[in-house]
Amino acid sequence: MKMKMKMARLLTLTLAILMLMSSSVFASTQAEEGPSTSPQAAEPSHIEGLIFDPAKSNSVQLQKKLDNIPATFEMRAKFAVNPNHRQILFGNFRSGASTSFGIELTVNNQLRYFELINGNVIDKSTVGKSVTTGEWTHLAVIRDAANKRITFIQDGAVIDTFENLDLPEQVQLVNLHGIGADTRDQHHIRAEVSEVRLWNDVRTLDEIKDNASVGIKGDEEGLKHAWTLDSSVENGLNVVHDKAGKNNGTAIGFQKEVEIETPYVSEFTGSGIDFSDGQLEIAAKERLSAAPRTVEAWVNVPANTPSEKRVGVILGNYFDHYYRDIARFNFEVTTNGKPRIYWKSHADYELSYTANVNVNVGDWVHVAMALDDTDNTATTYINGKKINEAYMTSPIPTSIPVSELKIGSDYRGYAEDGKPLMTFNGQIADVRVWSTVRTDEEIKANYNVSLQGNETGLMGNWKLNNGSHDVYPDTSVNQNDGLVYDDETENWLEPEFAQGDYTIAVLPDTQYFVEHHPAAFKNYMTWMKDHADDMNIKLAIGVGDIVNNPGSTAEWNTASEGMSILDGTLPYVFVPGNHDYNNQTGRITTNFNKYFPYSKYSQASTFGGAYVEGKMDNTYHYFDINGMKYMIIALEYGPDDSVLAWANELAAENPDKRIIVTTHAYMYHTGEQISLEHMDDPGSYMPGGNNGDDMWNEFVSKHENIVLVLSGHIGYPDLIVREDIGVNGNAVKQVLTDAQFMAYDLGMVMLMTFKEGSDDVEVNWYSVTKDKLFRAKNQFSMELNLTGDENSNPNPDQMLLAAADQTVSKGSTFTVPVTVDRASKLVGIEGLINFNKDLLALEKFEFAAFKETSAHNTAVPGKVSFAGVSNTAVGTDENTVIANIVFRAKADIVNNEKATISFANVQAVTENAAGDPEHTPIGTKDASITITSFTLGDVNGDHKLDILDATEILKLIVAAPNEENEAKLAAADVNGDNVVDTADVLSLLQMIADRIAAPVNP
Repeated sequence: MKMKMKMARLLTLTLAILMLMSSSVFASTQAEEGPSTSPQAAEPSHIEGLIFDPAKSNSVQLQKKLDNIPATFEMRAKFAVNPNHRQILFGNFRSGASTSFGIELTVNNQLRYFELINGNVIDKSTVGKSVTTGEWTHLAVIRDAANKRITFIQDGAVIDTFENLDLPEQVQLVNLHGIGADTRDQHHIRAEVSEVRLWNDVRTLDEIKDNASVGIKGDEEGLKHAWTLDSSVENGLNVVHDKAGKNNGTAIGFQKEVEIETPYVSEFTGSGIDFSDGQLEIAAKERLSAAPRTVEAWVNVPANTPSEKRVGVILGNYFDHYYRDIARFNFEVTTNGKPRIYWKSHADYELSYTANVNVNVGDWVHVAMALDDTDNTATTYINGKKINEAYMTSPIPTSIPVSELKIGSDYRGYAEDGKPLMTFNGQIADVRVWSTVRTDEEIKANYNVSLQGNETGLMGNWKLNNGSHDVYPDTSVNQNDGLVYDDETENWLEPEFAQGDYTIAVLPDTQYFVEHHPAAFKNYMTWMKDHADDMNIKLAIGVGDIVNNPGSTAEWNTASEGMSILDGTLPYVFVPGNHDYNNQTGRITTNFNKYFPYSKYSQASTFGGAYVEGKMDNTYHYFDINGMKYMIIALEYGPDDSVLAWANELAAENPDKRIIVTTHAYMYHTGEQISLEHMDDPGSYMPGGNNGDDMWNEFVSKHENIVLVLSGHIGYPDLIVREDIGVNGNAVKQVLTDAQFMAYDLGMVMLMTFKEGSDDVEVNWYSVTKDKLFRAKNQFSMELNLTGDENSNPNPDQMLLAAADQTVSKGSTFTVPVTVDRASKLVGIEGLINFNKDLLALEKFEFAAFKETSAHNTAVPGKVSFAGVSNTAVGTDENTVIANIVFRAKADIVNNEKATISFANVQAVTENAAGDPEHTPIGTKDASITITSFTLGDVNGDHKLDILDATEILKLIVAAPNEENEAKLAAADVNGDNVVDTADVLSLLQMIADRIAAPVNP
């Protein structure tokens, strides 16, 4: 590293500153079949186990995967007499899995061993043995990999042996095991089971006989896991503890139902709202500020409610959607009057917790449910008393529900009579939601007491006894009042289009529109043509998935004929989406290029060229609109490295153009660039395909003339906008525009309206069919770097959330302040912080503002989700620290590394002139953290920071730069300003002083 040197004019170093400063083989008796004559431990006079009933579909699911197939499996059980049903004793089979292992009883009541390892199957069963006798029996199965043998043992006697089997020593098991069922949740065991043991070693016959009835302590040599099963899970926590290891089991379907005593007289003397007629819907004004951890409400459900009828939603925002990782939360009463929390926020699992109590008693009942993610348990309280506690088989979500919560229904639509499908068929009062896990004592003390509103963790409290003028007050400090909700007027607005000098239209995925409503699609295109003049629409840009079925001639004809309506009136640019490929893996776009031929579109005066001459898969175009020179680079679904290299050349060769990139898959509904962590990412489907994060790193971020990226593919009703800072300091907006999961014939279009000489772009999200704008949040302004200095902020009045670049030493702990600028009216903020988890370890996140109500979550490695609201605005436009993040840099790096701290899905809330909260655009600036492979300040390389290093810096200040002292210069630039001067000496002395003053841990 070459650094600029400055001669020191004044070197003032005071003394005061310085002072601050192995496998076993069976015994011969094993080979003999038949009754054993060896003495056994005495049979206990009474055995009690856990009763498995197929009618209840109960089982015990292990919480972790086994690290190998056990060498010895043991089970003590009393099986139903010859039921002639297949029964899973212990298994983890899942269709399509590469490995599985299980012990079963066949339909002929015989013991079976099954093993699948990468296509190799071992399937062995006994013949003519008496296992299901209705009496207690002890079973053991020995897997002797060294001697290639499987042995079945019953009550201390070998009943069958299978030799010369290919049994690998080590097997990586890919699914969780269950006792009494496997992943298919069928073939349930019919038995009372008292114990299951798994051993790492091959147990001898004598060891099995002598210890079958001996209690296990858990520390026996070779014992891997041991579960004792009894009726305690029927009334207590549904966890079966592993005596030997740390793989507890979750007992499912065993807990007994709690009955509310009758005659029942409620303690509640207040009033609430009856939602039964479906005429009233209430929705909170704002989203929650944190993930809910406790919910409460008084409910009154008629006692004659049919058991099969779902009572309805108390508090929730659930809606049906293809993407399983959209955060949706419901607190409800389901069939049989059972309270339930249902929460989806992950692609691979969901949380469904149902309590074993019927609250349909015809009078007021208080229901509270708490979710504790520290031990992954859920608890239910009825009238302040704990009646159920359960371990959850899937992680408790940490993400904030994506939309405002409703009271008395959710967002799943309406019946033909207009009644919400999930309306609550009863009365609700005093609804509470908390960001904290309420304790037994807190719930008991407060369930029938009116809250003050300022209780710690209280995010909302709607008493529902004092609504007026269609407002149902939230009496918590958040004042997130409930408002009467009307689905039509809440979502659809009369069109008031932005005014400007010209408009660019963005067409979302049209696949279902073309497939199901061909005539309406052509009307859609006719609307574009007819309004090109009066709305000054100068260009239409598509984002792919033109058709749904790439082999459908009818769909391609509709698409081609429809878009050709624009010919001669409105120029348009398009790209192929994944549904436009005849064969994705081969990147074959036969029909796309047949119906949108190069021979036609290459004749346009605006056509620049194609990556492959003769094909429209990847193209570029030039447009001069009202004096602004635009270049459109249109890239296919999941472009490979060679296409990105070509796009890089195009951008570099056109520095005078403002570049808009359109591609099919780039953004995810969370506001993140789509990556391998997300559903439907192109990198998982297309050979060599680059995802959105790859495209940003390898292409978009490198060019200061790229101002906007447009994409579709990920269906979501709202527009999702993201801003990132490129390597040249330029801001790049990225927008997800895809209405494919809305009604297919809405004809949605994003209209971007520009003003000459301005970077301000007004956005409208509009339905041609309804002639309405969709949701107020989708009508907004965004800034594009169209004019002036690319490295300056194009909108000096826009709020900015930022983190500053830093240079730190490997292994060091450092703080990154998160700041806001121009945020005097800011009263709330939420978003996601991403960081390189392989280079940075999160030590602490702490809000410096919004302390009244704030929350953050760090459960996902490499991410911090945060939200905070305040009763008062920030109050200043000066740079203000709102949070501090403490990181520890990776210690074992050899070369310098760079880590990025970025922001995603950030939303700001300000207070308008009327005192009401409203969403406001906010820019973001990411931070680049340089981690040096040396310790800053350790100039002499002795791995200490002391006065000797300060002396070395002084020597460097007066020395001429040369290659020999380059490494020293890097270590001497303590303050990271690329200049070695007296300021670095002072910074080093301060570091030394801070270390001296730091408390010593005992």
